[in-house]
Amino acid sequence: MPDRPPITNPESAQTRERLLDASERLFAERGFRSASVRDITRESSCNIAAVNYHFGGKSNLYREVFLRRLRSLRKQRLDAIDGALTQAGRNADLELLLKAFTNAFVSPMVEDSSGRFWVLLLAQEMIDPQLPPETFQAEMIEPVERAMTAAFAQVCPELSPRDAKLCLHSLIGQLVHAVKLQRVFPEVPTDFRELVEHTVRFSVAGIRALAGDHVAA
Repeated sequence: MPDRPPITNPESAQTRERLLDASERLFAERGFRSASVRDITRESSCNIAAVNYHFGGKSNLYREVFLRRLRSLRKQRLDAIDGALTQAGRNADLELLLKAFTNAFVSPMVEDSSGRFWVLLLAQEMIDPQLPPETFQAEMIEPVERAMTAAFAQVCPELSPRDAKLCLHSLIGQLVHAVKLQRVFPEVPTDFRELVEHTVRFSVAGIRALAGDHVAA
């Protein structure tokens, strides 16, 4: 389904945002199948017809919930990458880049009050997929890969583009694990910030070692 034109009426735009907010919470807590349109409209104090009017149905509403969040997170991550390189100029280095990216990746999921819902929503989508796989590829994975590969080339030119992508996904895997411990398994006695800082140090050391191997070869 193509994106709908932007809504210019303030009241209509507020209704749309209330529907998205309520849907994110309910889809995260109950999953796509168990969160009914009636539940969503009741939670958002909207008429039941509002879902069809604004989104064309429950499936498209679900898609828009993901797109809104993915685009927001993508912007935060791309801005962090660009900011780390632009503000530091010639002083930009690998550690600065990874710290900036890590903060942009982690903060919205652990500091934002809605971060818990996003983590749960992703888990629900993994259990019962409703979106085409290319949604994540186009909206998040490819843009961030391109930006980080270009950034790696600037701060660690010895690293090949292929290794840069692998290092990025290795870092993300570690960060996802840290977020899960914080959000999904809070009873696990782990210092979250210490784990994140260790992940950055570990990744910086590993990437430099890998880049050094390329030079030695």
